[in-house]
Amino acid sequence: MQLDVSRAMRSPDEKFPFIHHERIAPQDIYGEEVTFDEPVVLEGRFCMSGSELTLDGTLTATAHSRCCNCLGPATVPINVPFHETFVRLDHAVEPEDDDPDRLSFTGSKVELGHLALTLAMLELPIRILCRPDCEGYKQMAPQYTGRAAEEASANPFSVLKQLIKNDQDDQEV
Repeated sequence: MQLDVSRAMRSPDEKFPFIHHERIAPQDIYGEEVTFDEPVVLEGRFCMSGSELTLDGTLTATAHSRCCNCLGPATVPINVPFHETFVRLDHAVEPEDDDPDRLSFTGSKVELGHLALTLAMLELPIRILCRPDCEGYKQMAPQYTGRAAEEASANPFSVLKQLIKNDQDDQEV
């Protein structure tokens, strides 16, 4: 969907409120699928000044994936403020630079799909958990629990490790 900014073009430097609904397709992040509830909502104000359109607001969404510890379902609420500037391009004139990071539009409508996707993806945590204290990994990987230290001390080769450490300490003196 596109946001109609024709009101701002007719009244420069005046701020107009907007609520925009966007759909974000499921995303594959390192083999895990992340889905987003519909709609993702961008809400705020826009203002046109010269050839620049400024959008200030908040993106609100809910993401779903699997917990990286227990592999159960996990939900991530997303609420991220944004301040973005779009540059209006003329149809007849070729853009001088082809900067892929520059946000631009032509006409009186602005496509906000890419902005919504970028904001949502950057706000996702690196490790998605079903709850902050999820300890599911301890059941699947006992090496991360306190038992691993106990097992290491019962290892017959742990004495050799201590001898190597003592020999290194003696050489440093």
